Amino acid sequence: MKIDRKYISVIVALGLVAVIAAKFWSSSSDVPPTGISSTSGPAIILVRGDNSPSCRAIHGLVEQAAERYRGRIEVIQTDWSANNPLIERYRIRFLPTVVFINRNGAEVGRLVGESEAVQNQLARALSRAESLLKQ
Repeated sequence: MKIDRKYISVIVALGLVAVIAAKFWSSSSDVPPTGISSTSGPAIILVRGDNSPSCRAIHGLVEQAAERYRGRIEVIQTDWSANNPLIERYRIRFLPTVVFINRNGAEVGRLVGESEAVQNQLARALSRAESLLKQ
């Protein structure tokens, strides 16, 4: 069986594209998360959900914490997107998610969801966030 040169060229070109794409995707996961790489201390990360009343309540609680801890704890609020490095680094699977990060970049707590119980837990955790995040 004889293979036409045109097909060989196409196969080689596809192989090169695959190698370049694999290299690009593997190196893109090495990019440090936005915000965290420049953090010199603890952080609170909110990955927002939809714009429902309960999600807005979660957002409001995190906004209050941002004001309360301004200059002491970095508060990062972001939306979900496939290329957001925070999603991969902290394995965000459900929205909204609030992740508490210590000064070394390690996760020390997490709250997921938007129920009233989660809102109450979040309010308590945010009121003592400074002590939680100095671990």
